[in-house]
Amino acid sequence: MLLDKCSRTVIQTCMGINNNDVVTILSDRNSSKIGRSLYREVVKVTEDISFHCLEDYGERPLDHLPDMIIDRARISTATFWTASPLSNELKSVRMPFCQNAIAGGRHAHMVGITEEVFLKGLSGDYGELARLTDQLKDILEEVDTLRITSEKGTELVARVDRYKWVASAGMLHTPGIWHNLPDGEVFTTPTRVEGTAVVDGTLGDYFDKEYPVGHTDRYPLTLKIENRERPILTCIECDDDVLESAFREYVDQSKYSRVVGEIGLGTNIFLDCLIGNMLIDEKYPGIHIAFGDPIGSMTGAGWTCPTHMDAIIKDCDIWAGELQIMERGKYLVDEFD
Repeated sequence: MLLDKCSRTVIQTCMGINNNDVVTILSDRNSSKIGRSLYREVVKVTEDISFHCLEDYGERPLDHLPDMIIDRARISTATFWTASPLSNELKSVRMPFCQNAIAGGRHAHMVGITEEVFLKGLSGDYGELARLTDQLKDILEEVDTLRITSEKGTELVARVDRYKWVASAGMLHTPGIWHNLPDGEVFTTPTRVEGTAVVDGTLGDYFDKEYPVGHTDRYPLTLKIENRERPILTCIECDDDVLESAFREYVDQSKYSRVVGEIGLGTNIFLDCLIGNMLIDEKYPGIHIAFGDPIGSMTGAGWTCPTHMDAIIKDCDIWAGELQIMERGKYLVDEFD
């Protein structure tokens, strides 16, 4: 069964589960099939496993993470989140679970995972994916700037000379780390960003559920970014007034919600298209920027934000310093050798 084969990739290759591991899986009704498939593979290796379904603890969205799940996450050496994202659960449920999970273990984050995403994103060769991701990281660590353009009008220059580039290729074997699965990206926190981003791909958090794939292709968001104390979103325009208003409301939630906290390049070359789910779409070869939290535990950025809005720009040309590494969304892999 392909589902269980992909679960074995997660358990054996990505997480390296062994018989000493204490494992916790947090699921919900939408993702219970995947959660149970992971469970079947884990019990082949270790008996110390706990499975939780969020709806068993009350009507969602939950206003807090139940104490018994917090206690279990704290003692776990390997944890998995497969539940769907709800707009009011980021601060009350998801962040507390992740924070407690990585206190002494490693965490595979699969928020909003569907069977389609699971099968598409985890059936490729993760060894080859890791090779490309590491090569790209080596190139990016040697340059100070990225320049991103697109035919729809994106023209961005980002300074990337201060914070750590993180290669996220699905290998979670060290305590204290977490990554999204399916995986395949390189990302950092930019120190400066200036220009225009025309977002015509998938949007993050709960937006990818409300605005299906293709919507932003018809109604792209034009975002102006300026350098102030930090790179900040200063202007939002969209022909869809409802989307523009919802996006504006999201990025006005807190002090740093308009700050560019992340710039990332998807490296999962086994994906052939965007499907409208940010969990996997940010891994599709291309560029994404995020407003809000900079994932400082990985990049080294010293500020935090309770929101994080990813936004994909399709079919880009990208230059790392003077070296062009992508043309219309395709990696120029010969330049990596």
